[in-house]
Amino acid sequence: MKKHLLLGLAIIIGSNIAAMTGVVVNRSGEPTSHLTLTERELSLPYNIGAKKENSGFSFSINWRTPTQSDKSYSPYSSKDIELTKSKLLALGFDDMDNQQSSFSQSLELYWAFEFDGALHDAEIQKAAAKYQEALLAFEEQPNDKNKRTEKQLRNNLSREKISKSRLFYIEAAADYEYLIAKYSDQSNILIAKGLANYYHYSNNKKNETYSVYLKNLSVENIMIPLKYIDVFSGLSRANRQEIQPPRYSVNINWGSRLEPWIVNTERLID
Repeated sequence: MKKHLLLGLAIIIGSNIAAMTGVVVNRSGEPTSHLTLTERELSLPYNIGAKKENSGFSFSINWRTPTQSDKSYSPYSSKDIELTKSKLLALGFDDMDNQQSSFSQSLELYWAFEFDGALHDAEIQKAAAKYQEALLAFEEQPNDKNKRTEKQLRNNLSREKISKSRLFYIEAAADYEYLIAKYSDQSNILIAKGLANYYHYSNNKKNETYSVYLKNLSVENIMIPLKYIDVFSGLSRANRQEIQPPRYSVNINWGSRLEPWIVNTERLID
């Protein structure tokens, strides 16, 4: 019994040492990325109100994929990215042409994101164009259906400007250095690790679909140190359907292991 107890303690201590070593390694040297995100990109936990004042909690990271360049605005973000077969193979996925329909095993890749840049500007422009179409239709035919559509698209535009995430997925790669070199001149780029599946569907030789499904970031949540918890006192998780400006901002570094940690926080609205 004593032997098993000592073995269990040794495992726990070893795990803690490994975790602490990982933190030190990650935070050594210059950060690989630094961003100041807000509530738009960082959601409070659902049960924050039930937590004690001295208990820790973590943010979940909200990221999106942009509307395809040849498509009109959509408020929904798809995590299914269609790619060519050659690009999928370059990512490191196995060739599954001999299967009729199949998902691959998850593969960890490097993901590049753009924060509050051209991709978000394009979403606003697309949302504005779609709203203008609805507004014109309502002015020409002011019926109930057109009124509802005009209101819905007006709200979509407002959310895009005020409350939706501005962190947009750009691309994935198997080579970290490739992404670093490609986006070295942009300060609003984040490179992190994420898991993805390769999906291939074929119903005949002339109709094949190759896609990557973006499952999740390898580190999906960012723990809030206890010293910053007072900043979020009295706040509850925001309803994503509501249109309200962010109530807090958070300075975040990503380290050598591409793992995030919080540098500072600020309350924006009392």
